[in-house]
Amino acid sequence: MRCFILIVSGTLCYVVLLAALPMLSPVENGIICAAVFLAVLIPSFYIVSRTDHQGSKMKSSLIQAILENSNEAILITDAEGTIQYVNASFSKISGYEKEEVLGKNPRIMRSGHHDAGFYEEMWGSLKDSGEWQGEVWDRRKNGEIFPKWLSIKAVKDKRERTVNYVGFFTDISSLKQTEEYIEHLAHYDSLTNLPNRILLHDRLKQAIMSASRQNHLAAVMLLDVDQFKYVNDTFGHVAGDQLLNEVAGRLVRCVTEGDTVARFGGDEFAIVLSEFKNGMAATLLAKKIIEALSLPHKFKGREIYITASIGIALYPSDGDNVDVLIKNADTAMQRAKELGDRKFQFYDSQMSDKAFARLSVEANLHNAIERGEFVLHYQPQVDLGNGQVTGMEALIRRKERNWLVPPSQFIHIAEETGLIMQLCEWTLKTACKQNKAWQAEGLPALRVAVNLTATHFAQHTMVKMVRDVLQETGYESKYLDLELTERIIMKDTEEAIKAMHQLKDMGVFLSIDDFGTGYSSLSYLRQLPIDRLKIDLSFVSGIASSPNSDSIVKSIISLGHNLDLKVLAEGVETERQLSFLIENKCDEIQGYYFSVPLSTEKFRELLLEGRRLAV
Repeated sequence: MRCFILIVSGTLCYVVLLAALPMLSPVENGIICAAVFLAVLIPSFYIVSRTDHQGSKMKSSLIQAILENSNEAILITDAEGTIQYVNASFSKISGYEKEEVLGKNPRIMRSGHHDAGFYEEMWGSLKDSGEWQGEVWDRRKNGEIFPKWLSIKAVKDKRERTVNYVGFFTDISSLKQTEEYIEHLAHYDSLTNLPNRILLHDRLKQAIMSASRQNHLAAVMLLDVDQFKYVNDTFGHVAGDQLLNEVAGRLVRCVTEGDTVARFGGDEFAIVLSEFKNGMAATLLAKKIIEALSLPHKFKGREIYITASIGIALYPSDGDNVDVLIKNADTAMQRAKELGDRKFQFYDSQMSDKAFARLSVEANLHNAIERGEFVLHYQPQVDLGNGQVTGMEALIRRKERNWLVPPSQFIHIAEETGLIMQLCEWTLKTACKQNKAWQAEGLPALRVAVNLTATHFAQHTMVKMVRDVLQETGYESKYLDLELTERIIMKDTEEAIKAMHQLKDMGVFLSIDDFGTGYSSLSYLRQLPIDRLKIDLSFVSGIASSPNSDSIVKSIISLGHNLDLKVLAEGVETERQLSFLIENKCDEIQGYYFSVPLSTEKFRELLLEGRRLAV
């Protein structure tokens, strides 16, 4: 009778548990149900089958029904491990029918995933404590390997001899897939599917340990996509995401199997290199990456050009731990950005001092306009036909104590921080006001050239800004020369052409600055409503010393004239350069040969003197 009560009580307990199990995880299901079966029902079944023969048929049927209708697989063996019983869930999960496994050993399901030590530990636990539970990878009948949560209990007789083993398991494949997915999300970037910053730290740590053991080098590269903000602002986030994916794919194709490419955040990527002997490997990879990313990216039929800046830190010379190496690689990357597009830079200790100086400059730039810390200098532009000054370029300087800081030391920081918008507007407004005042004074009416930034183009605010400044200052548009670089135009040619036509309709003079250094297409050049090409000083400086520079300068002059454009040469410093430009019929020059950039007072004196170039 006690046996029957025990059975009924256990059965009721199991029914209650079944109602609660949907709220629990598969592993929790397995543990709880195993406890019920192994601690209550199975011992009861054993007692009934061996001690209470009267009425045992009815009681055995009740237990049999419970076992057969369980969602968890149940397997019973004798003391030697020969299978004596399996339920329907066992067949459903394993693929084996009862007839195929009865009389056999459970090792028929072994997958080879576990070594001999694993099973020795399992049987050692069963021998010592009479029970074991854990995760096991077994093989289904169809050959598929799957994970299960297995609980085993030894059933003993009155003399404490093991007579049976009862195994109870649950298929946890779906749980493992969920765990793997969560693990993937924790360590991989959702957009590019590259390792994220967390996994990058781990890979770099492993590379450092390996390099230390094998006396090799390790390196981390940080890469910044220089024009990404422009692409995002101009084409939208869909194009930005597509571009990041394209960059990720090109980076992966550049590295070897043992290297790691990660998305560090935003438009920054990181690459971990391991097991190389000298810095040449990093140099070659950096050049390969820059060339790969410089190829055009296509979006909705348009070609988008980007460049990258790369900073490199080596282990052990640049740091002996992950954080220091990444910090130094970032410092080197900032230095590469300062040097211009398509640059890479190795870290050196002096960069840390420069990095602190940069932070100081950035902090001081905020509110610098309100504090009156900026001034404009003007460099004359001279007509080579008559030697007269026909215009000037407004060049910004920042006052710091008793000296002037050149734009090379703060413009790139202003661009990165977004302050360039205010700076550009201030420059335009100040130049227009000053030239309006000179004209009112009766001095010659000259064009003043002001450089435009990519940021205004990207945010489509440039045309409105120019219109507002001209209206506010009363300055005539025909005396305003706006300079754009090839890179600004080629980033979004259709929008650039549209904006330039709007400026021409306002009567503004337009020049292309640094011509010859970008990626201009002649077919687009013919569509641009421009008035002048400015030959980049890098070509002018090579005149008479580099045949290539001579040929390029001649070609640009010829191209400009064929398109009915004026041509101005920048950076003219020597008599030989001037003679070459006059001989090849260049229209105008600008450079130290005639005059350095002058303060407002000095430029006014130049105009009052009527100074001319002897040609």
